[in-house]
Amino acid sequence: MDDADIPNSNLFKNILMATDGSEFGLGVERVCMDMAVQHQSHLNVLRLLLSDADQDAADVNEAEALQHMQRIADDCAGRGIPCTTFVKPSHDPSHGILATAREVGADLIAVGRRGKRGLARFMVGEATAKIIEKADCSVLVVPRLVTIWNNNVLLVVDPDQSDDDAAAMAYHLASRSDLPLTILVVDDDSKNDAALRETNQLANRLVAMAKIRGIAADGLVQTGKVDDVVLETARQRSVDLIVCEPRDRSMIDRLFNTNNIIHLVGQVHCPVIIVK
Repeated sequence: MDDADIPNSNLFKNILMATDGSEFGLGVERVCMDMAVQHQSHLNVLRLLLSDADQDAADVNEAEALQHMQRIADDCAGRGIPCTTFVKPSHDPSHGILATAREVGADLIAVGRRGKRGLARFMVGEATAKIIEKADCSVLVVPRLVTIWNNNVLLVVDPDQSDDDAAAMAYHLASRSDLPLTILVVDDDSKNDAALRETNQLANRLVAMAKIRGIAADGLVQTGKVDDVVLETARQRSVDLIVCEPRDRSMIDRLFNTNNIIHLVGQVHCPVIIVK
C-alpha cells in the first residue's frame, strides 16, 4: 500500500447510529456525536419499535421514541451536527438496522453493545454476528460507559487475511485524533521460521506506513488465541479503540457462535470497529 492509496477524505461522511433509548445506548450516542463533530459527519439516528408489542404499549413506545429522537436532534443542532432521525417498527432489529443502513448509504453502523429488553437481543450473540457479517459497511460496537478515544488506537491484523482497508481506517482515526497507534499482528505459532519472518515484515511495513503519515506507531507480533491476545494487549496498552478485520467463519463456528470477533466485542472494555 503506497501512501497515495490511503484515503485523505473523510471515511465517515454518513454514520448510522442505532439506539434504544436506555442507559445502554448512552455510550454510542456520546461517541457518535463526538465522531460527527470530529469527522464532520452526517448523523442518522435510528430508534426501532418492536412490532410484537400490544397496541397500547406500541403507542407509548412510539411517543417516548419520538421524544428521544427530538432530544438527540436538539443536541445535534446545538453542536452543529447535521442529523436525520428515524423511528421504525421492526420484527427483527438486525434486519431493521441493516435495511436502514442501506437506505441512507451509511459509511458506518454504530450500535451499543448491550440494550434493554427487545433491542438487547440483537446486541448479543447471533444477532450481533448478523450485523457484523452482513453489513455492507464497517460496524462500530460501543460499550455503555465509554467516551470517544483519547489514549491509544489498536489495529489488529491477521497475516493470513491482511486487508489494507483496516490499516487505512486505523491510520485515519489515529491521525484525526492525534493518537498513537499500536499495530498487533496475531499469528499461528505453528508456522515455520520463513512464515514468521514474513509476519514480522508485515508488521514493520504497516508501522513504516503509519510513520510516513506522521503517526506515532509501534508494532507487535504475538502468537496465541486471537481474542485472548487482543484483550491482554488492549489492557496492557490502555487502548480505547480497536480496529480489526472481519474473519472468515466456518460452518462449525456459525453453529456454535465461536467467532473470535464476537467474543472480543463482548469482552473488551472499549469500542471496536470491524472494517469492511
